[in-house]
Amino acid sequence: MKQVSVPAHEVERVFRFLERVHHLMHQPMHYKDPEYVEAFAINNYPELKDLYYDIVWNWLPEEVRRDIEDG
Repeated sequence: MKQVSVPAHEVERVFRFLERVHHLMHQPMHYKDPEYVEAFAINNYPELKDLYYDIVWNWLPEEVRRDIEDG
């Protein structure tokens, strides 16, 4: 398997985001509360979008990106 090198500050951003998702999902009382879930989505979507499109995407080797794009 091919190795990739990523900046530590980007890994930390992903980890911090996963912490927030984990906190939401770890407590069923949270995701059963529509107002809590809506606030979570509103507050966290910008970070999710940036991590998805700009950070993690760029970690992927070019051939993996092509495979994903090709479906």
